[in-house]
Amino acid sequence: MKKWKFVIIGVIGISIVVFMYKQHQTILEYRQIPYYSLELLASPIGKVIELHENDDNYEDDERKEMLEDLNVMFSTIFNRAGVGLTTEQKIYDKYYDEYNDARADFAVILEKYMAAETPEQHEQAYKALKEVYDEYQLFLEQAAEDLMLPDPTLQ
Repeated sequence: MKKWKFVIIGVIGISIVVFMYKQHQTILEYRQIPYYSLELLASPIGKVIELHENDDNYEDDERKEMLEDLNVMFSTIFNRAGVGLTTEQKIYDKYYDEYNDARADFAVILEKYMAAETPEQHEQAYKALKEVYDEYQLFLEQAAEDLMLPDPTLQ
């Protein structure tokens, strides 16, 4: 009879520990949503910059198709991203203005890049895009320090 009590208490104890671990993981994931919303915006822009820097590796038609796909990707993200910033008012107040400014800058400069017809226009738009992208990466580094909680199970 005592063995069964220990077995039942052990199962209950293990269940509680597993439940607490899962709850902690959920909290970590929830806290990371705002950062991933911020990070998502820069993803297609980084790919456009990478495509421009490796321009020699692609044919003109292939490059144009890739740019169009990245433009569609950015448009989709532009219209839908940022929702994660609304999880907490404090986070929204602190990060939304800079996020929204970068979002608008990316959209305007990407439009200029897509519409550029001469190599000089492409280069000028690329430099502007790279500058805003680099500034946004610094913003993301600061946001990561604040928003990304360390996982204590990895320490």
